[in-house]
Amino acid sequence: MKKYITIITILIIILIFFVFSLNVLARTLSRNETVYVNLDDQGKVMDTEVVTWLRTDNKNPSHDVTILKEVKNVRGTDTPNLSPDGKLTFAAPVRDIFYSGNTTKKMPVTVNIQYRLNGKAVKRNTINGKSGKLELIINLKNQNSVLKEFIYKEIGTGKTKVATEKIPVPFIVMVSTDLDIEQFNNVVAPEGAFAVVGKTMKMNWFSFPYPEATVKLSADIQHARIPSILFSVIPKFPPLPEMDIESKLNQIYDGVDQVGANLVKLENGANQLNDGQQQMLAALTQVNEGTSKLIQASNAQMEIINGAIKINEGICEKMTTMTKIPFISGGAAKAKHYLDIQRELLTLATQGGPFSDEILVFLKEQGKDAPPVKEFPGIKVTTDGITKLHDGSRQMIDGAKKLEDGSRQLKDGAAQIKIKGTDTIKERMAAEADPIMRKLASIEAAKQLVLKYDRFAGKPSPVKSSVEIIMKTPDGAADIK
Repeated sequence: MKKYITIITILIIILIFFVFSLNVLARTLSRNETVYVNLDDQGKVMDTEVVTWLRTDNKNPSHDVTILKEVKNVRGTDTPNLSPDGKLTFAAPVRDIFYSGNTTKKMPVTVNIQYRLNGKAVKRNTINGKSGKLELIINLKNQNSVLKEFIYKEIGTGKTKVATEKIPVPFIVMVSTDLDIEQFNNVVAPEGAFAVVGKTMKMNWFSFPYPEATVKLSADIQHARIPSILFSVIPKFPPLPEMDIESKLNQIYDGVDQVGANLVKLENGANQLNDGQQQMLAALTQVNEGTSKLIQASNAQMEIINGAIKINEGICEKMTTMTKIPFISGGAAKAKHYLDIQRELLTLATQGGPFSDEILVFLKEQGKDAPPVKEFPGIKVTTDGITKLHDGSRQMIDGAKKLEDGSRQLKDGAAQIKIKGTDTIKERMAAEADPIMRKLASIEAAKQLVLKYDRFAGKPSPVKSSVEIIMKTPDGAADIK
C-alpha cells in the first residue's frame, strides 16, 4: 500500500513541475527563418547566416531549438543562452525576437555558374571591362530528396498499386540580376522576363529544379561589369492547372471497353447469323438434291412412256393391216381405235396439252367424268419446272455460301478487332498510363513533403514555421541584408 502511495506522490510532483514549466516559458506562436548565403563566382557557398524571427505571446521567457553557432540577438540587448543540445533561451519577455547564427549545413539547392566570352570558358573577374559575346549558364540542382512510398490506381481496373521513389522536395527558385543597358546589348534570355527601369534592365527567371533546371543568358557586352546574381529559394510546388487526368483516362478506357462489349454482341449476332445461314444452306442443298432425283425420275418416266408409244405405234401398224382382212376387220378397227386413244394419252402424258374430243368421248364411254382441267401439264412441263427449281436452288446455294462466308468473316473480324483492337488498346492504355499515374501520385507526395520543409536551421517542433533562402554572388556591393 505504501508503495502505491509513493508512486502516486511522485507522479503528482512530476505533473506539478510540468505545469509550472509551461507557465514559466512563453508560448511561441510562429517562427520564420531567412537564410542568407554568400556565393563565390561559380556559385559555391562561402558562408551562411540564418536570421530567425520568433513571434511569442510576450508573457514569459522564450525558447527555440536550433543548429546554429555563434548565436546573437539581432534586435535586443538580451543575450541568448545556447545549451549544447541546441536549446536557445531568451530570459526577457519580448513579443518579437530576432536572432542570427552561422551554419555549415548544405543548401537544398546548389548553384553552378559558367561564363563564356567569345566562345571560351572564363572566370567572372576576368570579364569586367572587356567586350565581346557573353554567355551565362546557370545550373540549378535540387539536393534534397526523400525515399517515399506512395500509392496510385491503375487506369481502367482501379487496382491499387504501391511504388517507392526518391522524391525531390519541391523548391521554386527565382533568379534575378540587373544589367546596365549601356554595357549589355542584344540580350537573349530564353524563358526569362525583364523590365527596364531607367538605365537598368532587370532580368528575372522563374525556375523549378525538379531535380534540375538551367538558366541561360547571352548578350553583346561593351566594357561591361558583371553584376551579382540573386537567387531566392522557397520551398513550394508551383501552381498547376486543375486537370482530372485520372478521370479523363478512365472515361477513355470505359469508352474503349464499351466498344469491345458491342463487338462481342456483334460477334454473337454474326455467329447466330452464320448458324442460320448454314441451316439455310443445308436446306437448299436438300432441295437441290431432291429436285435432281425428281428430274431423274421424270426422265425415266419419259423414257418408259416413249418406249410405250413406240410399242403402240408398232401394234397400230400391224392392226392397220388386219383391218383389211375380212371377218376380223371390224374387231381390228375397234382395237386400232383404242390403240390410237392410248397413244394420244401417252403423248399427252409426256408433252402435255388440251384433251381432244376423242379422249373426252372415250372417257364418257368408259363411264368416267371429264377431267377438271382443259389441259394436262404433262411430264415434260413438270420436268421443266423441276429443272428450273433445281437450277434456282443451285444459284441460291452459291449465294448462301457467299453469305455464310461473309457472316463467318464478320464473326471472325469482330473477334479479331476485339482481341487485337479494343483489348490491345486497353492493355496499352493501362501500361502507358501507368508512368503518368505514378508521376501524378509522386507529385502529390512531393506536395506533402514540401509542407513539412518549414525550417532550415531549426529542429523539429510543433511550432508553425516558414523558411526562405536568399543566395547572392559577389559584386562588391553592400551586404545583401
